[in-house]
Amino acid sequence: MSALRKLARTTWLGRILLLPFRLKLALGETLPAVGRALVWTLTSREHHNFTYELEPTNVRYLTAFVAVVTGQSHATIERYVREIAEDAELSAHIISASQRSEERYVNDPVAHYGRRIGWYAMVRASKPKLCVETGTDKGLGTCVIAAALRRNAQEGFPGQVLGMDLNPNAGFLLQPPYSEFGRLVPGDSHASIRALTGPVDFFIHDSDHTPEHEAGEFDLIEPKLSPRALLLSDNAEVTDKLLLHALKTGREFLFFTEKPAGHWARDCGIGVAFRPTK
Repeated sequence: MSALRKLARTTWLGRILLLPFRLKLALGETLPAVGRALVWTLTSREHHNFTYELEPTNVRYLTAFVAVVTGQSHATIERYVREIAEDAELSAHIISASQRSEERYVNDPVAHYGRRIGWYAMVRASKPKLCVETGTDKGLGTCVIAAALRRNAQEGFPGQVLGMDLNPNAGFLLQPPYSEFGRLVPGDSHASIRALTGPVDFFIHDSDHTPEHEAGEFDLIEPKLSPRALLLSDNAEVTDKLLLHALKTGREFLFFTEKPAGHWARDCGIGVAFRPTK
């Protein structure tokens, strides 16, 4: 150990001597994100619900995560993840619908799915008959789910997705052919869930992320879930309500943290409550 290093680590002077080193470490972690934020500010039109790709390693982690949740082989989930990545028709639809939308000036005409590829793979693997998504916004996630249901239908497993949102103009991306596999339900999600009749096989909370509202959705949907339903919370890092609901109802719970590629957005994640397949 050098004399300077020993002095820095064993005396009160160390706190001062290490300041430049500690600042270099901190700036090395934070400045790249600032640079990405500046580029995004000048090039993107988005102001919420940001879209981006995931880092390649993170996609592999997401694949393994979905395999555990659904009880499917890693190879099967890997095929589903590759399927959406190579779906040129879905990508062209998202870009075209974005460019034609009244919100085109605050919406990037890109097909970046982020952690939604996990939604797609789960729907492909679990073959649900009825999916419910609260918090539709522009409908990117709804289209992703509808694309998975479309593939399922081609294999003999028909299904539908209901997208719930307070905004009656939400879901502008859900157009033919994807609207054949889903529809929009305007209004408060609590009231819309109360009105459901059929068993729900796939439920994802992505609306108001306040603890009270999220917990209310889970309590209301619980008696309407099928025995093998998957219960998801997007942005599950915001509250622990899905974890608490899983513990209360005897389900397993797992959380996945996404790592955006080349974007400043903080890491978000998917929480899933599920009953393991036997």
